[in-house]
Amino acid sequence: MTSASAPGLRELQRWFASVTTHPEGVLEGHLNPGRSRKLERLVTPGPRLSAIDRVQIYADGYFARLIECLTDDYPALSYALGEDTFSSLARAYIESHPSRSRSLNAYGAQMAVFCRARPEAWASFAADLARLEWALVEVVHETVDESLAADALLTIPAAGWQTARLLPSRSLRLLGFDYPVNDFFQAFREERAPEMPARAPTATAVYRQGLALWRMGLDLRAALLLKDLVSGVPLSAAVATLESRSKAAGTGEDLARLLPQWLGAWVQSGFFRGVELV
Repeated sequence: MTSASAPGLRELQRWFASVTTHPEGVLEGHLNPGRSRKLERLVTPGPRLSAIDRVQIYADGYFARLIECLTDDYPALSYALGEDTFSSLARAYIESHPSRSRSLNAYGAQMAVFCRARPEAWASFAADLARLEWALVEVVHETVDESLAADALLTIPAAGWQTARLLPSRSLRLLGFDYPVNDFFQAFREERAPEMPARAPTATAVYRQGLALWRMGLDLRAALLLKDLVSGVPLSAAVATLESRSKAAGTGEDLARLLPQWLGAWVQSGFFRGVELV
């Protein structure tokens, strides 16, 4: 190859990236398939491997590293689907979402959406489980705010309850599911070999205290109240809405006992970073 025909460094880098990340292998991954330039003109063969085989090592490594990354982020999903099915899912995800960042911290962020669009019978369950596992990943990297004092609600003046808003911690995630994925995840963590569960609506809070990650299963009524509070609805209005919903559903008889328990547990767990009196 003469110097006149040699590609520049940037062109060579782009070509190498294209062939090593092509889903059908390096032979299909030429930057400009219409050109007559062949891979063998750009890569020197080794004593044991052809030029194509040498480049294919990098292609195999690209997919293997990203599959490893997704397995690390979604261990319960990998277990639920089985190694072969998860590997196929991960490879399809990689082909649809090629890596575009120097960091892989956020690479798997679209897995739940990707699962939801799949045609398989397990797609909805997988999407819910992926949402839970990605919330854990997010909270690991999230800022942990100083928590609201345990007795902060007791210090709100009577006149302030109508407008008081609880400010949520940035490390809190409130999730609603069509499947009991939090129970499945806990059984997986405890190596109890869980099976894919039947559909049943559930809600879970994911949060951090210091360096520790926590998950809290929520009564569905509690989840609705917490959703309103996190959305900025004043405390009094959120409680009134919950009471109205529960009365209409015939499930309000125990709210007077449960409300203090819910609010106390949430404050104690650091769900809120402050109170705003509007």
